[in-house]
Amino acid sequence: MQDVSAALYPVHRLLSWQRAPPPSLSLNALPADILFEITSYFNTLSDVLQLSLVSSAVYAKTISAIYGAVELQGPAQCEATLRMLGRCPAIARHVRKLVVRPEKELPRRPRPQTKEWDVAGDISRIVAHAAKHLHDLHVFEWDGEDMLPDDRMWSELQRRCPQLRHIGTTLGCFLPRPTSYLFKFSGLEGFSLIFKDGFYAHQLHLASRESAPVFSRLWDMLVQRCPYLESLAIAGTSFESSDVFPLYRIRWPCLRRLTVGDVFPGNLAPPGQMGFHPFVDFIERHPTLEGLHLLGHSDIHHLDLARLEDDAVPHLTEFTGSLDHLRALISRGQGQGAGANANAQVLWGAQWGQHVPLGDTSLAKTLKRLCLPEPMQLRELTPLSISRVLTDLTALTSLTITFALHSGYDSNGVFRTIVSSCPQLLHLDLTCTSKPSFYLDTFSRSVKKLARLRSLNLTIVKFHGEEAMHVGAARIALANPRVARFTINYIPAHAPSIPLPPLLETGAFELLCDIHGLPVNLYVSEWRAVLSGGGGGGVIWRSMVSAAMLLGIGVGTGWRRSHNGWTRRWACELRHSGHPDVTQKGMCELLLERSQAGEEARLLFLCLGLLLLAMWGVVWRASGYVASNA
Repeated sequence: MQDVSAALYPVHRLLSWQRAPPPSLSLNALPADILFEITSYFNTLSDVLQLSLVSSAVYAKTISAIYGAVELQGPAQCEATLRMLGRCPAIARHVRKLVVRPEKELPRRPRPQTKEWDVAGDISRIVAHAAKHLHDLHVFEWDGEDMLPDDRMWSELQRRCPQLRHIGTTLGCFLPRPTSYLFKFSGLEGFSLIFKDGFYAHQLHLASRESAPVFSRLWDMLVQRCPYLESLAIAGTSFESSDVFPLYRIRWPCLRRLTVGDVFPGNLAPPGQMGFHPFVDFIERHPTLEGLHLLGHSDIHHLDLARLEDDAVPHLTEFTGSLDHLRALISRGQGQGAGANANAQVLWGAQWGQHVPLGDTSLAKTLKRLCLPEPMQLRELTPLSISRVLTDLTALTSLTITFALHSGYDSNGVFRTIVSSCPQLLHLDLTCTSKPSFYLDTFSRSVKKLARLRSLNLTIVKFHGEEAMHVGAARIALANPRVARFTINYIPAHAPSIPLPPLLETGAFELLCDIHGLPVNLYVSEWRAVLSGGGGGGVIWRSMVSAAMLLGIGVGTGWRRSHNGWTRRWACELRHSGHPDVTQKGMCELLLERSQAGEEARLLFLCLGLLLLAMWGVVWRASGYVASNA
């Protein structure tokens, strides 16, 4: 590290005869809070770990950033890490969030010899043993599948972790006992409950004498002993709803975040109140809500949301759901036909090319983050219907949206619609499934108009003949230098949209600019499931790239084998080749480069080869003629 204190050294000391060395400023001398602030700017945990390995002093100051949030998957990783936390109290005391997924295997990892029905019990007992050192634990989530954890885990967490304010768990094939320590927590600020497939397979979602005492104790804990609950998440993995949640009797005055899935029926009403909508009443009794997330195929109909009063959820800043739910929220307070009227307004405005505002509620001014995870089918009026809704959201800064392509529709049109409707976006997460949507070159020209965009996540089906991913990423970086970091993912074609198919190739890119805002370098982190010459360009180009990857030269430099594919990390130069600070490329790299200069170099190389071949032919014929005459 450069000595930055020399410039501040007093002049009279420099002119004096006694010259003492200026005090040096190193990473070891930096305070712990400054180092912790530096780690907050890193994108991956591996970067934080590499910084901590500079010295033992830096490691001791950055250990809280490394182990602040620990997420474990699979029995092997869970057992190894949790036993380490039990042996090392100096590390365990820095853990503030712990997520344990004991039955979720990592990709391409050998399955352990332990029986599945013993995994949950074994891992939960290790958690109970390590709980005595988790003094600063704030959030704990248990994400199992079918089996229940040992109840001693909840007992030790309750007794050993005084700072624990958020817990999460799952229910599978079995229900906990009504006397479980899971129902004895007090003062919680967040609670999440996820129902797995086994919960529905054993008909536990239906009210019965077995389940009624369990859920009664659960709601007694949340309502009576956790009156200041701020976050509640209840979701399932099935399309069937549950009838064990009496929403009309519950109220938390400080509730800010609500996440619901396929667990709340839309027509459950208290006795004697026909036409009563419990979810609508629940929303109206919680004006402090800042985040509302409707997951899956929720039974909450969009017409029910249209019944909300005009002054409901005045501070809502985050919403997840369908486009119909969002349209109903914007046009709420207009009676039972609000949703139908809103749809009619959209179609009428699309037909005549006019913008018809759907509503003048506070939601249009407060909503900042919007997520539409359900894939929307691209039709003729889809871009117009989306623009009618998004244009009214003047405060929107983050958008997550998914499209499913089932025909040769021009998807560039819908992206241009998003750009024109939301020019103030800071983050965009765009997914196009089933069929190829657009080239990265075309996308870079369209994303240039989002002048305020800071982060981007793009998931698409790759076109045949598409250029290499890092080349398309460089085009995006040069077109919009304000995008500090972005991600590009390639998924297989003709795959179901829900859930999202496994990735074939992904790249994470971070842009470095100079003091004038001009792009300098693009830090690239690539992953591929299969090491092959992707990137299109025909059979010849794919063969050249594959050979370069196997030999580790040119575009194939730096690929390393990982447990689930091939990865490499490198820096891509964005300045032109004539820049004085740019390292000149070698002939081999220039021949394999997919650019105008590379094409010209290959053409010159081909012409030179043809010229040499012609000269060799002339010399050979001349030598044969001389020999025959002799």
